[in-house]
Formats: sequence, structure tokens, C-alpha cells
Amino acid sequence: MTMPGVRNAYDGYWWDDPARLLLCFILPLYGLVSLELLGDQKAIDHIYFNGTYAMAGALFLLAIAAGATGERVLAPRDADAPVALSPLVLDALFWLACIGYVVMMGGVIARPAVLLSYLNGSASTYDVLELKGRVVGISTLTQASVAYVPLYFVIFRTPPRGLTRYHAYLGVLFVLTLLRSFIFAERLALVEVVLPWALMMARFRLRPPRGSLRAALLALGPFAAVPPLIGFFIANEYNRSWETYYVNIYDNIFDFALERLGLYYSTAINNGAGLLTIMGWGTGAPTFTFDWLIRFPIIGESFRPLVGADDGYSMFLNTFGDPEFNNPSGIFVHFYEWGGFALLEAALMGWLLGRSYAGWRGGNGFWCCAHAVLLVSLMEILRVPNLFSGRNFVPLALLWLVFRCLGRPAASTAPAGARSLYGRPNLPVAGPR
Repeated sequence: MTMPGVRNAYDGYWWDDPARLLLCFILPLYGLVSLELLGDQKAIDHIYFNGTYAMAGALFLLAIAAGATGERVLAPRDADAPVALSPLVLDALFWLACIGYVVMMGGVIARPAVLLSYLNGSASTYDVLELKGRVVGISTLTQASVAYVPLYFVIFRTPPRGLTRYHAYLGVLFVLTLLRSFIFAERLALVEVVLPWALMMARFRLRPPRGSLRAALLALGPFAAVPPLIGFFIANEYNRSWETYYVNIYDNIFDFALERLGLYYSTAINNGAGLLTIMGWGTGAPTFTFDWLIRFPIIGESFRPLVGADDGYSMFLNTFGDPEFNNPSGIFVHFYEWGGFALLEAALMGWLLGRSYAGWRGGNGFWCCAHAVLLVSLMEILRVPNLFSGRNFVPLALLWLVFRCLGRPAASTAPAGARSLYGRPNLPVAGPR
């Protein structure tokens, strides 16, 4: 186990390093999608993507990798002083997430007949989405579950003995997120919970012997996750679209799943290129970059006039795009907002990811949690601009508040021999710097 506060005591895997993840997985995936778009593409009506956009996107991803590498090389940091957290913070995060889910699913709970109609194929996804509860600052508390998952592993760096309420909380949050994913077609919500869980398991729990199957799967990282991803997509789409429509178009469900998954990436990248083609480079207000600010609870709307009320992407999508495939990619929207300066923004993204990776390796409690959250955004960057989104802001802000306001220096948190809720000493975790 990595001792808290000991820098670089954990070497990890190639895929938890943002720079290597970009160079070894995301860039090759981007290259495959680019070749498909530049080839004889028949699934998309209008192709905006060309060689210029392919080069710009590659430079953006390389700038992120350079920023992540530069942070580690140019700004080494000393080990952080360990702090201790009470497990009771997990109780608070769990109930915050439950409040958010009650608001979000309140309409479905009140009208279960619509959900039953959706499950048997007589109602569409849009019918269910109309029942989704949206209260600014309350429904977004569902994202507290994204903070709960990594924080659980940081507080309990060794598994608690027996079944505890924190295990039960973890199970409940997984079930609620799974329901959210199926009912409201939010696959990203499930990824935001499952991927941090997998990362924290690899960081704090799994130490398979060399040569074992588990060691081989961990070494493969995201490549090993492709088959489960296809299986989840099939399960998610079976009632939603396969039985009601696509069963009459495709020969089998596996061909359907592979083509649809590819379309989610290719249409997102093509949508981003189309936005630049139609609206221009550097002509948009920075609404994607400052999404977290304008969605800030209560006071967010007051910042919208300062950031700009640009709705250029919606205009493009409704006029020139496909509302079914509506993702804009997390690359080209930044060229739309900043022009060539988007490469500088990419380097700053990389710097942030490099900082979180340094804390991840050193065992810093806050940065371990933050890295698990931020790496999801990097993994999804070809599809969605999630790094600066309000979805990320809620868990990161909650984690910062927990460590900043509730963390105490480990040596002074309790007298020698003080015990945790489970009869073991409270574990120190390093706080944010």
C-alpha cells in the first residue's frame, strides 16, 4: 500500500498517466475515427471533417499531453502533510446525492405508468425525459455520488471488515445511477461512477500477482474495457431502440452496437468540425469553457451576460446536424471559442491533469479523488466537452470543501490509539495544496 504523503511511491499503470493515455489510446482512437470520416463514409449525410480539422484536433490532444508532461517535469512538488477525515463525510455525500435523485426522479415516481410504457416499447425516451426533474442547485446534487465513490476508497484505504452502511451506500448509489442511465439515457452518468470506482480499485485494492489474468487485464487498461462497453451498450439500447426500430434494419444486435458506438464518436467529431465550418473559428462566446460558472447554483445566471449567451452550437445542430447525435466533441468547441488560442487552453488542461496525476502517485487524498474524476473527462474528450462542465464542478467542489474544511492534521486529529467507527485507527489522507 502507498503510504500517505510519500511522493511517487506508487508507479501505477500507463493508463492512469494522462500523457501516456493520450498518446497510447486516445490519439490512436482519434486517428481511426479520422480515417473513417476521411474515407468513404455513408452513415453521415454531410461530412464537414477534413485534413485541416484532423490536424487541428491532433495538435489539441498533443498540447494536452505536453501540458501534463510539463507539469511533472517543470513543477515537482514536495509531499503533502497527511490529514484525517471522519467517515461521516460519506454519510453527508450520500444523503446529498439522494436528495438530488428524489428531485430528478420525482416525476417518474409520480407517473410510473409512463415508465412501464417505455419499458414495453409503447413510449419513447422523450416521453420519459419530460418527467425528469430539474431544479437548479438541487437536481445537480446527484453528482455528489461521483465524489462519494473515490472518497470512499481514500477514507478506507483498507477495506472495512464486514458489511457496513458505507458498503450499502455504495450499492444504492450504483443502482440509482444505473436507473438514471437507463431511464434518462444518460450513459455518461454511469461512466462517471463506474470508471472512478475501477480506477480507485486498481489504485488501492488490486495487487494481482504477475502473470495472472487480472494483471494482464489491468495492464491492458482501457483496451480491456471495450468488450464490457459493447455489452453495456447492447443492454442499454435493447428496449430503448433495438426492439422498437433497429431490429428491422440490422442483421444482428452486435453489428448494430458496433456501428452505433462508432457513430457516437464520428458524429461528435464531425459536429465539432461542422460548427467551425458554419460558425467560424474564434467567433463563439466561451460558454463551454465557463459552463461550470454559468451553471453555478443560485448565482450562475448572473454570470451569463459576462460570459456571453452564445447558442451557436444549438443553431448549428438544429439547422445542419442530427439531433439524435448531438455531442459536439470536446476538441473543436474550444477552437470555436478561442481560435488558435485553444492550443494554450489545451496545455492548461494538461497542466491540471498533470497536477492531479502527481497527487495520485503521491497518495494525496484530494488529488487522488480529483484525478479519478478528471480522467473520466479525458477519456470522453472525443465525444463531449466535459472537463469544464457543471457535471464536473459539483463533485470537485464538494471534494475540495471536504478536504479543506473537514480535514485535520493527522497527528492532532485524535489522541494515540483513537479508533474509527470500525475499531481501527482513523487513516490519514493527504489534503489539497
